[in-house]
Amino acid sequence: MKSINPKDKHARFKTHWHPYQITIVDNMLVPLTKVQGECVGHAHENEVELFHVLEGTLYIQSRDKTQLVNESEIIIAPSFLDDNETLKPIS
Repeated sequence: MKSINPKDKHARFKTHWHPYQITIVDNMLVPLTKVQGECVGHAHENEVELFHVLEGTLYIQSRDKTQLVNESEIIIAPSFLDDNETLKPIS
């Protein structure tokens, strides 16, 4: 058993919007991603996504609503993102 400090891992990343695998739990990959700017339109048919905001605020815009995820908060997103949805960090 080994602890993982997401902020330490995050500080090492150079590329934005690239998932870096930090561990595996019950055969599921656990990625960590550094974000900047927008990520518009992508889909996951069979994947649920967990967003944990380490710093700042994440803005998730879908067809029918806008969700703000604040620093230190976590949101679980079912297979939901498609061509009309946007992920954007807010400073």
